Amino acid sequence: MRGWRRNTGAGRPRSSRPRLAGRAFATIVAASLLLWAGAAWAAPDGHILAFLAKYPAADANQDGTLTPSEVWLFRSKQKTGKRGRSPALRDAQRALSAMYTPARADASKRYGPQPGKKLKVFILSGQSNMVGQGLSAELPDALKRPDERVLMFEEGRWQPLRPLRVTFGPEIAFAHALAKAWPEETIGVVKQAVGGTGILAWSPTWTKEKADLTGDGKKGNLWKALCDKVRRAREAADCEILGFVWQQGGKDMSKIETGKQYLAHLRELIEGLRKETGVADLPLVLGSYRLPGVPDDLSNIDPAAFEVMGRPGAGYVLQAQFDAQEELAPAKMLPLRGLERHPKNVHYNTKGQLELGKLFAEGYLELVKANPAARTETATQSP
Repeated sequence: MRGWRRNTGAGRPRSSRPRLAGRAFATIVAASLLLWAGAAWAAPDGHILAFLAKYPAADANQDGTLTPSEVWLFRSKQKTGKRGRSPALRDAQRALSAMYTPARADASKRYGPQPGKKLKVFILSGQSNMVGQGLSAELPDALKRPDERVLMFEEGRWQPLRPLRVTFGPEIAFAHALAKAWPEETIGVVKQAVGGTGILAWSPTWTKEKADLTGDGKKGNLWKALCDKVRRAREAADCEILGFVWQQGGKDMSKIETGKQYLAHLRELIEGLRKETGVADLPLVLGSYRLPGVPDDLSNIDPAAFEVMGRPGAGYVLQAQFDAQEELAPAKMLPLRGLERHPKNVHYNTKGQLELGKLFAEGYLELVKANPAARTETATQSP
């Protein structure tokens, strides 16, 4: 992984330029600094060097090299005030953007499955750890380069999967793992995720009042947004919908009421999606957060007996996610334990997101191996 190093000037010979007197010297120095700063912020590496010069504390280990993780940590410590983002927050975002440029894909080309085959499509949705806070600049080159066998539906078209922003989610490792498992197939990902959002925002019977049980009415009808995106993706290529991956639940843990209702809401979501896609046995794979002391098997626990991070409805949500394996079959719950996170944060970092995607792929393959019929689509839609 690349680091950006500040040039301290150590070891350079002293300038032989004659010493200039007081005010004239100050004027020239000021003008030079302005010119340097403008040039520095104008180029990608310049953003980073200028950021490091302005905020030396961002170099957490003070080794003179700035990494994406150090910038992210600095950024996470900045607060948004009443007037919006602080200059330090804006500068950190500019530095992160300078560290990663998405690889270009041919916009004029129509990407899709190989002749005579269908695009093997997976729908991914959920809240913040599905949105993802892995750092794109830290990905290996192989996962940043366009691959015509691994696609995503974004910007209204199928195109090679790669991060389009400075952050990424589990879709990167997930899709590449499936492409490796199925070397003769083309994998497609349709992802729609919104951080800090309760499951009722994706309800097939969405109303603003219902979504506002978790304060999410202002985000609009996410069920419609998800279905519209899936529909457009299917119109753009000959698709076979093979699975639904769901990473969500934290927002519903905040209240006992929404925690107790979580299984019913999840049932409504997956049954609605199975009806919408025409795949009666659409496999469901979902992640379920685990802290030390919380067992993988929750069949004999009292959900009222424990909280997770001060959230009183946590036990009920975790219990519902565990019960979904039988109640919403074919389904597989993956206990997420020990995935690497950003410091003092609930969000998975680059390693954590890569591991999450790998776990989702392995979980899906295990699920369909145990339920072969789950891979058969009951209805398909062609362009």
